[in-house]
Amino acid sequence: MKTKAIIKTLNKVGVNEYLITEDVCQSYQMFYVKQNLETVRKVNTTETIVTVYNRTEEFLGSSSFIISGDIKTSDLEAKINDALYQASFVKNVPYDLVKGEKAKSMKYKALAEEPFTILENIAKIFIAASNETARFNALELFFNDHQINVINSCGVNYTKKTFGISVEAIPSFYSADFKSELYRMFNYSVVDYCKVKEDAESAISDVYNRGNATKLPEGLKKANIILHAPETLSMFEELLSVLSYPSFYQKSNILEVGDDLQEGGNHNINLSLVKLSKSDFFDGDGVLLNKKEIFKDGKFVSSFGSNRFASYLGKEATGNLPKVVLGKGSKSYEKLTKEPFIELFDLSGIQSDIFASYLGGEVRLGLYHDGKNVIPVSGFSFSTDFNEALKNIEFSNEVVDKQYYNGPKYVLIKNVDLL
Repeated sequence: MKTKAIIKTLNKVGVNEYLITEDVCQSYQMFYVKQNLETVRKVNTTETIVTVYNRTEEFLGSSSFIISGDIKTSDLEAKINDALYQASFVKNVPYDLVKGEKAKSMKYKALAEEPFTILENIAKIFIAASNETARFNALELFFNDHQINVINSCGVNYTKKTFGISVEAIPSFYSADFKSELYRMFNYSVVDYCKVKEDAESAISDVYNRGNATKLPEGLKKANIILHAPETLSMFEELLSVLSYPSFYQKSNILEVGDDLQEGGNHNINLSLVKLSKSDFFDGDGVLLNKKEIFKDGKFVSSFGSNRFASYLGKEATGNLPKVVLGKGSKSYEKLTKEPFIELFDLSGIQSDIFASYLGGEVRLGLYHDGKNVIPVSGFSFSTDFNEALKNIEFSNEVVDKQYYNGPKYVLIKNVDLL
């Protein structure tokens, strides 16, 4: 059902405040098993989420429902009335919806190749990275083209056309005695075959090392570690989670604006939040997105967050900015790693708790550089004090640009405990 018809029905029922999000997705998909193409398909879906609000002098309630495909007007009226009834039981503190001035639309620049051609090229790159002992048992590739329209009762009417590419890969290592596997997920918001090749080769290298990994040398209880982008992003997302507007509203924030996160330390954390691309210019509430600086030289300079909690705090809504930009350091990888260290390539998931000041994880694959040899290692855990790690963290001057992270390629944390 078209949004105009939905709005007409909302007005007929008597809904004064509403938010409509329509997502028209064209998904191009290719599936490889043992590096042979098995399935190619294109899936078109349209999903519309309708949120209605019930405002009183004391409260603002809301309730949402989903429309997939066609729906009769009478059935839509019933859904709206049911949502209004449910919203009457929600007792949120009142806030204003985002106000819009005029309709805005933006789309990504036309690509040089068709989606299926792009996916086929990516698959060829992954397969070419394989060898006799390490190859991809499974590859699943997706090119998702989204056209998202957000409309509310306060004048917001924004449309964006974005795309994302994702590759799920199972690299496998084969020896005479056993088989070892890893899971890898790669996400791309630009078509860059050089990055794809680097990721494919890294995946094969990782699973080869995993197949040849041994236990840590006996007696090794502490070491410096090098983290890569996924773990670095996860670590800083944990920090950001307690500095957003909701954390201030709930009084669970760990810093006040102006506080020095790295007091007595390196003062090298420079962090901002940005949108994914030029065409990704608004969030789900209709807030227009712009870069927001959060840390400068280790000091907390600004909080951030959605329209609702910005309204509660009397702050400017920054919206839900999805990408972390972390400032690079001054040292090369070689200078960061002059002392023996373990470079971590695969974890069961980095574990971080800012309140308990804990940072750690179970390591499935690392490379131990003892000063003479490089030894693949597995089957151990590390832990350290989170606050101290942030205070003394060091960043490489080499950078990497991922879908949700732009920043140092290598991050050094010193003297962690090994278990």
